[in-house]
Amino acid sequence: MKKQTMFKGTLFLVAICWGGGFPITKIALDSGMAPNAIMAVRFLIASLLIFIFLFAKKTKITKADAKLGLFAGLILGTAFSLQTIGLKYTTPSKNAFITGAYVIFVPFLLWMMTKVRPKAIVYISSFICFVGIGFLSLDGELSIKYGDLLTLVSAFFFALQIAVIGANIGNRDPIVINGFQMLSGGLLTLILNICFENFSVVTVKMTTVQIAAVGFLIIFNTLFAYLVQTIAQKYVASSTAALILSTEILFGALTSVLFMGEHITIKAIIGGILIFIAVVLSESDYNFDKIFGRKMKE
Repeated sequence: MKKQTMFKGTLFLVAICWGGGFPITKIALDSGMAPNAIMAVRFLIASLLIFIFLFAKKTKITKADAKLGLFAGLILGTAFSLQTIGLKYTTPSKNAFITGAYVIFVPFLLWMMTKVRPKAIVYISSFICFVGIGFLSLDGELSIKYGDLLTLVSAFFFALQIAVIGANIGNRDPIVINGFQMLSGGLLTLILNICFENFSVVTVKMTTVQIAAVGFLIIFNTLFAYLVQTIAQKYVASSTAALILSTEILFGALTSVLFMGEHITIKAIIGGILIFIAVVLSESDYNFDKIFGRKMKE
């Protein structure tokens, strides 16, 4: 129980790092770096540092750990690629709020993997969440903006990564898994950079601002954050971890306002509040199943 409480606390630190990562990534994008170049550098350097540590400690690497890490990394690389491209076409706060919708997807994905049906409140939360996304993203013609749509799709892949790790972590080595996760995520985004961004990862001359931004993302948002997340999910349920991590939407909006001077509209505030309410309700212990007169299997 003490370990569970401790790791719940460390997951909040991860959420703070991720929240701060939204404006930091936007700074890197605005300075001219391509989305997949940012992710490739971020993940590959992180994986290199992790493997140096593993080899120094002579850690045993199993095929099961490597396979789980490689698979989770492909999902994670896809999520970050979509999210970062989406950030080019939307604001950091909207990117943060819509990304937070991943907490709604997690119970449904776990249902598919573990056959445990979500509580009734999850359905209510999902509806509220998508209303909130509508407030954030729909324009006067009721069409969703390109950047917001990419961000929403990325939220699904973030949820899938959390569900896959949570359903399979067991007694496996989280550091080994994280190393392979960073490796496959980095290779995927490197391939995307080669195919769609003219291999800019090797041609760009990084400025001091870009080095500082990517350095922050490597140390805090990648090495620290994903190592802690992977370890914590050995002790904290996936749905609970998703709820705690989703507080990044608040930290993302706050840092965007404080450090980038972003102006958030009333419509965006309403949308953000609705998404946050949905996130909290999705993990509520209140038994709404009785209200609807049907006891669901849990």
